[in-house]
Amino acid sequence: MSNEVQFDTDTQNDAIRRPVGSVAGFGQPMSDAAGMAGWLVRHGFAKTSTGAQGIMIAVVAVDIIATFVVIKYFL
Repeated sequence: MSNEVQFDTDTQNDAIRRPVGSVAGFGQPMSDAAGMAGWLVRHGFAKTSTGAQGIMIAVVAVDIIATFVVIKYFL
């Protein structure tokens, strides 16, 4: 029995790699924004990725203010 095990890891098949960019599926338009900003743009909450980032910053700010209010008045 041989104690040397060799794995062939140098060859990679290009056909099984995931695409690098975003992929639209099931009739969704392609968007240059990714992640939550892309979701906001695709669903019409924002027109651009910059606008989507502004919405996300506003949501975080409201959450922080709500946290301080809850801590101050309810705990």
